[in-house]
Amino acid sequence: PSSLAPDCSLDGRYGFMETHAYYEQCARRQRNYGLFTADQLPLSKNNKNRAKNTRQNPNGNRYGLECPEERDYYPYWHPTAWKDIAIGVPPSETKTCKQYAKHSQNVEDKC
Repeated sequence: PSSLAPDCSLDGRYGFMETHAYYEQCARRQRNYGLFTADQLPLSKNNKNRAKNTRQNPNGNRYGLECPEERDYYPYWHPTAWKDIAIGVPPSETKTCKQYAKHSQNVEDKC
């Protein structure tokens, strides 16, 4: 078992969306340097240039098996197992729906 293995890996009380292998791919994937990081730029030491380190999660803490970069930046730049079924936007920002629809992995290949 990997050192990243969750303590509840076989406990049916918890919902599982991403697999452990999916999280490990994220933990090893180099982060996208083109994404906005504000003043939370992950440092280049201690393996902090990975997709698990984002401006909202610079220390790479793990919450379940989700990929933080995929969660924090939409639409995601890397291939993902997820398909969009709905996008919530305020009524004043419905013009952004066309951009989301254009760049959704449902229609734009990320491979």
